[in-house]
Amino acid sequence: MTETATEADTPNDPGQRGSLEIKHKAVERLAVLAARSTDSVTARHPGLRVLGGRDLPKAEVTVNGSRVRAQVVVAVTWPSPLAQVAANVRAAVARDLSELGLYTVDRVDVTVECVSAEAPVEEGRVR
Repeated sequence: MTETATEADTPNDPGQRGSLEIKHKAVERLAVLAARSTDSVTARHPGLRVLGGRDLPKAEVTVNGSRVRAQVVVAVTWPSPLAQVAANVRAAVARDLSELGLYTVDRVDVTVECVSAEAPVEEGRVR
């Protein structure tokens, strides 16, 4: 015989229903994905991968209760306005972490570690 929950069995207070815990590494991963989705941000550190270089972007977050601070390191393609790309990364990371509804983003620091040259793209001629 199966039992069904009645309204008397279900807590009315949302705080009594359970909790959601997002691991520290998951928050870092969300920050990396937000940075990677920004225009002009490349996914890798060119040339240094062979020498043990790490993939970019990378992020470190500090979570204190419901407050978050993030440090994000990116590589940017040339030619791109670095200040504008950094501002776009900052906005994307803050937006994505805030959309979780669990955190207030206090600060997002963005460091452009590398500027890589894009491979030239040949465009067709119009006659």
